[in-house]
This record gives sequence, C-alpha cells and structure tokens, in this order.
Amino acid sequence: MQNPGPTADHAGDRHRYAVATRSLAPIQARSRGKARMAAAVVVTSAVSLSVAAAPSAVADPVAGLSAAVANYRAGSSCAPLRRDPIADRVAEVINKSISDWLDHTAVQAPISDPAPGLKELGYKGGKSRLLAGTSRKAEADSVKGVLVEGYDAINDCSYTDVGYNMLVNKKTGNVLSAAVLAGS
Repeated sequence: MQNPGPTADHAGDRHRYAVATRSLAPIQARSRGKARMAAAVVVTSAVSLSVAAAPSAVADPVAGLSAAVANYRAGSSCAPLRRDPIADRVAEVINKSISDWLDHTAVQAPISDPAPGLKELGYKGGKSRLLAGTSRKAEADSVKGVLVEGYDAINDCSYTDVGYNMLVNKKTGNVLSAAVLAGS
C-alpha cells in the first residue's frame, strides 16, 4: 500500500500541511473600505508596468507575478523580498489545493494558512501570509488579485522571503496565482 502522504492529526485537532481546515480567505467576501480602493489604483499601475514587460509565460510562469510584487515592494523602505524554495513549494501545494477545490475533487477545503507547510518543510521563520488571486479572464487579473489581497502585507518589512506559483485550472480555465510571504 502506498503512503497517502500527510494526513490530519485528529487527536490534537491539528491538521498537517496537505489537509486544509478553513475556507480560502480570498474567496470570502471582505471589505476593507477606502484603503482597499486606494490600493487598487496602485495595484493597477504596478500590474500594468510589470505584466506588460514580463517575459513569455513559457519561460517562467511566475515572472509577471514576481515582477509585480517586487515593483509594489520597491515603493516601501523595506529590503527586496528573497525568493525561497520552501515558500515556492508551499505556494505550489496551496494552489493545487485550490485547483482541486474548483474541480470538486478535493476532500477538504483549500489550504488557507501557509504556516504549517512552511514549518513542516523546515522554514525557520514564524510569520507567514498567503496572497491568492484567481481570474477567468487573464493572467494580469489574477496577479492583480494577489496585489489587492496583499497590499498591506507586501510592504511589511518583517516579511523577508517569498514563494510564487501560478497554474491554469484545466476544467474551469481559471488562472490561479499564489504568493507566500514568510519572515520572522
């Protein structure tokens, strides 16, 4: 029998990385008032600049996403985010869980908290945040969703590392973007 991978630890009511316990925050309707509207204006500018200049998606599917986040972060006094392979892997697993949810093949809700996955894979920092965007129209709209979701977190200097993932759900056609911010 094959090892099914990480499973839930029901005794402690904790769930391992491959099992999600909460619904995905970006899917939930949330209002952030005037600050969100102001961020949308800045985000639109950042996406326009970075996605238009981004190389082909064939070369690097996350180039537009990473450029947009880097451009947005450059407007702060924080050091640039460092690309981290552990955060990349966590973003990949989270995006896959969202895709499975959209396909109605998931047995659990999508993963919404990257912290357990980062810890399980050996990341030493204690702070993390998932920024996710989805669009049926275009990659740029999906990237814009990530920036709007993380307008406050991207400029938080306590986040020092980042991981990215983008994929297209074959059944729905949705472009899914995920950025995992991590730090101390």
